[in-house]
Amino acid sequence: MNPRAAAWFKGTATHLLERVDPYFELLKRHDVQVVRLISDDPGKIIYEDSVQIVVVPYQAST
Repeated sequence: MNPRAAAWFKGTATHLLERVDPYFELLKRHDVQVVRLISDDPGKIIYEDSVQIVVVPYQAST
C-alpha cells in the first residue's frame, strides 16, 4: 500500500471517461475545484487492468 498512489483511467476506457463530466459539473456548481489531468506517463505503474492503472508519481517513488 502506498499513500501517494493514484488511480487513472486509461484513455481507451471511453465508456467510463464519458461518465466523469457530469460529476465535474456537479462539483463545480457547488464551488468545488476540479482539475482533469491527462498524462502519457503519470508514474510508476503498480497495478493495471483493462480500464485503469494505479501509479506512484515518480517524485514520490524515490
